[in-house]
Amino acid sequence: MFSVPFPVISVLILFFLLFIPFLSGKKYHPGTLYFLIFYLVMLSLGTLRWTFHSDLLRNLQSGLAMLLPPTAWYCLVSMTQGSRSYDRVLLFLPCSVLLFVATLWPFLTDALLILLFLGYGCGLLAIAYQTTYRSTLSRLGYRSQATNLALMAGCFLSISALTDLLVAISFNNHHEQLAPGIIIIGQIILYPVVILMVIFSERLAPLPPLEVRETEVSVSLKECDENLSLLYERIEKQVRESQLYLNPNLTLIILARKTGIPARQLSKAVNTVIGCNVSQWINGFRIEWAKGLLTTTPLPITEVMLDSGFITKSNFNREFQRIVGISPTLFRQQVQDS
Repeated sequence: MFSVPFPVISVLILFFLLFIPFLSGKKYHPGTLYFLIFYLVMLSLGTLRWTFHSDLLRNLQSGLAMLLPPTAWYCLVSMTQGSRSYDRVLLFLPCSVLLFVATLWPFLTDALLILLFLGYGCGLLAIAYQTTYRSTLSRLGYRSQATNLALMAGCFLSISALTDLLVAISFNNHHEQLAPGIIIIGQIILYPVVILMVIFSERLAPLPPLEVRETEVSVSLKECDENLSLLYERIEKQVRESQLYLNPNLTLIILARKTGIPARQLSKAVNTVIGCNVSQWINGFRIEWAKGLLTTTPLPITEVMLDSGFITKSNFNREFQRIVGISPTLFRQQVQDS
């Protein structure tokens, strides 16, 4: 009776999941897709290795496996400020050390790979729960996305490490017949993680509704501390004049550096005076700019979205609806009718 090996099924499922972003036409975070494509290549090599029992394929798979955790790390770092020296060290140093040690003592390769996967996995899980990291490095308005992707990538690497550890234990205890079952169970557990990574690379957590009227702002300015009011006026003037909000990769750290105001003070001034977080505040400037483009230019909605500093259409539509009360398309139609 004809049967399809389980690794082949895993490859086909992952290929199908990766095909969804390309067929949907939506914008997905490229770092996540690169990571999953890399994993697909490695999984395909693993399938060929177990089918043909080739030492060459085994060595090639091990080499690619060393690069998988740093690739997952880049999946997160690429959404933040990846130019930092600290990130570059974490991106290359562990893999380089492992390659050096594995060259001198090949019998340590499997154990070091498990440590590499587990180390990067735990690191990503830790980042997912570090509030300061999320609030200062994530793109403004994209904090939940960065957190969810870090969590999923950390789970992915940790589960892979535990699966490899169990396989190694089964071989050391002369229970090789258990290895295929362990691998299958590990792959099944990874399926929902991969699906969530694809979902989170496009979906953004909606922000709570917020309406800020001129009267409310003026009342807040009178009631809040005078120093914070003056600080906010300075920040707003700099943001408007330099049009920092049009930068789609804007973060709280970049905003603090450009304005010369510490991130904590900047966030406190916006929260106190306006009554919203920095992400919502920046999106307010972006929507104001988008309204001007929709009113005065014939640009398509997608180009208006990109020119206004947004990355995904879903986030643009949601923020436009939250602030203006109608969709961008309906807003343009009403302007034209009037």
